[in-house]
Amino acid sequence: MTTQRNRIGLALVLAIVVLSVAAGAQPETESSAIRLLIVDETKTFLSTMRVGALVGVLKGAGLFEVDVKFADVATSWDDPLDGETLDPGLEPYDIVVVIPVGIDDGTVDWVLLVSGPPPLLDPAVLAGLGAVGQITSQVFEGNVRAVGITDHLLVALLYGIYSAEGWMR
Repeated sequence: MTTQRNRIGLALVLAIVVLSVAAGAQPETESSAIRLLIVDETKTFLSTMRVGALVGVLKGAGLFEVDVKFADVATSWDDPLDGETLDPGLEPYDIVVVIPVGIDDGTVDWVLLVSGPPPLLDPAVLAGLGAVGQITSQVFEGNVRAVGITDHLLVALLYGIYSAEGWMR
């Protein structure tokens, strides 16, 4: 079991390196990119490596402009951006992905995809939202599911808060 985990960890590290190099070689297209913030609450090495792989894959796709913010929360139900402010030089995000601390110990099996309601989203953002959900599930080996605004009241609540605070478009 440990050997298999070591192989998975090594494969994730290699994927991150390869995708980072590939992403660095591609020209930036910020005007058409979907603005994406990943909020990482995880604490274990394996989860952090998976978040790194997720960032690498999303950047490598060329559709997303990805920023990462680390959050220290007590529970998976805490608002990870509470008390934080968006840097004045940054534009608001189209999607905020919250990767909860409970993934580390198996107490939660979801990742929050915070966005506006689907009927109000640009078609490119809506497609990007679906891609982020699928890629996240694959990176976490199917052990997590993506939960969006139509799936859980918490996501709608966070969208309202983040919109009011200027984090979201």
